[in-house]
Amino acid sequence: MKIPPPPLFIRDAAGSAAPGPAVPGPEIRQKSGGFLNQTTLIIILLIFAGYVVFQGIKSFQLRSMNTALRAKDSETLEKIADMGMTRRLLGDYACDLYKLRGYYVAKETDKFEETLRHMIEAPYKNPADKKSFLENYFHTFLIKGNRKYADWLLEAIKKTDDEKLVHYSEMSYGVMMDQRSDLIDEMTEDVNSKKYYGFALGAILVMIAKQYLYLEDRKNALAYFQSAKACLEPRAVYMPLVEKNLRELETEEQER
Repeated sequence: MKIPPPPLFIRDAAGSAAPGPAVPGPEIRQKSGGFLNQTTLIIILLIFAGYVVFQGIKSFQLRSMNTALRAKDSETLEKIADMGMTRRLLGDYACDLYKLRGYYVAKETDKFEETLRHMIEAPYKNPADKKSFLENYFHTFLIKGNRKYADWLLEAIKKTDDEKLVHYSEMSYGVMMDQRSDLIDEMTEDVNSKKYYGFALGAILVMIAKQYLYLEDRKNALAYFQSAKACLEPRAVYMPLVEKNLRELETEEQER
């Protein structure tokens, strides 16, 4: 039995005809879908435009600070880094780090020490930033032989919960600041334990090489400096020291 199509008109209680329920036609549905697609497209374009503007302002602030840093213009660098917009875009850690570098290259000792102390105490949002700062600047001042700043940073490192960082930092201090040469076996065990990798492993290899130099064992010193170079990133703070010692030791080896 065929089911009849719905009536175009429905009889009400009084018997008069009233139009049946309206069914949206294809034209109405198409207009509705087009309106939604257009709205979505506008939202996407606005988000993209906002992202482009954000990245543009961020890049401009970074370029301005880098220009001031190269010019050793710590006053301009400080003003840019302390702007509320700059700190919202780049974060407190990056802004403080730029100020620290600016004061250092400009030889503004008082401001440098004040900022260094501030960064040592500051609870930055990302713990990895704080660890990277403590570790890199600690070794920077070990290389420079600056016991005062190395002491400040080592004290802060000891307050962390990172036992591996504390352990190898204390030994590195002994080798670089106190010229200890009795830590070779212990540091070799640390290398073989595979607990360390990356920068930390490279630094430990440098410390072993330095101890062999103190002991006038230039063959082993060369071997460990070569291992350190293979382990460290090209921009690591120890690379200039490693490459300088390698040039000297390799020249000696060739002359024999």
